[in-house]
Amino acid sequence: MPNRSAARYPLTVEPALVIGYGNPLRSDDGVGPVVVRGLDPAAGDAATEAIQLLPEHIEAVARAGLVVLVDAGVDLEPGDVRCRPVEAPSTSGTAVDLHELSPESLVTAARDLYGRCPAVWAVTVGAADLGFGEGLSPVVEAAIDRARAAVAALLDNR
Repeated sequence: MPNRSAARYPLTVEPALVIGYGNPLRSDDGVGPVVVRGLDPAAGDAATEAIQLLPEHIEAVARAGLVVLVDAGVDLEPGDVRCRPVEAPSTSGTAVDLHELSPESLVTAARDLYGRCPAVWAVTVGAADLGFGEGLSPVVEAAIDRARAAVAALLDNR
């Protein structure tokens, strides 16, 4: 079934979008916004901070020429930095939980609602401490420059 809303609401493709997300009151979970705050995006590119991925991000993702999502992760060694492409499932109509958007569901929603999804990359920093508290652990603090360099490399190589 064709996506009628995509045909009625054509999108203008814009430059890159970087979203750093995570809760700054949960120690290392706040690394995404910290990484984004130190970026120097090129003219026209957008960098934003959020507590979590939100339905409001879906249209911005669909409009972007490239998207980079920056977050903490528990599946990496503390302080490790990983870049990976984010892809939507190959079938349309996949159920998306708008209350708890993952990078994959964000991509799926952009594709299914707007008929377009750019290249999306996740830059993940391994977390050491996700307990209540402000500030990053020393090992995650030491990884910030590497995470920013990873984001910059993705933006430079588009």
